[in-house]
Amino acid sequence: MGQVTFTFVEGEATLQPEEILYIETSRHKNIFHTTSGTYSIYRKMDELETAMEGLDFLRCHQSFLVNMRYILKISSYVMTLTTGQELSVPKVRYREVKRLYGEYLARQDGETEQ
Repeated sequence: MGQVTFTFVEGEATLQPEEILYIETSRHKNIFHTTSGTYSIYRKMDELETAMEGLDFLRCHQSFLVNMRYILKISSYVMTLTTGQELSVPKVRYREVKRLYGEYLARQDGETEQ
């Protein structure tokens, strides 16, 4: 799996996709929540979503881009992460979010069977 490099407010950093829990929009910047801390960046969420394409990230909400490997479950319009954090999934995105996560789980099952 490829790594990603961004110029954050804190300086340039290269991250492994599996280190990133989720990216959250907050006050005109995006915050990368990682296993080792947080990084802030002034980039549009749409640009970050494009940069993370193919790395198993899911846009569950206008303000959240989540690493699917950290999703514990999705039910009743709430996504629960393995960290215990709960993110709301808007009704308009719910069906698509569940579908994409289901496809991700099916890919993971396929990889473990080989």
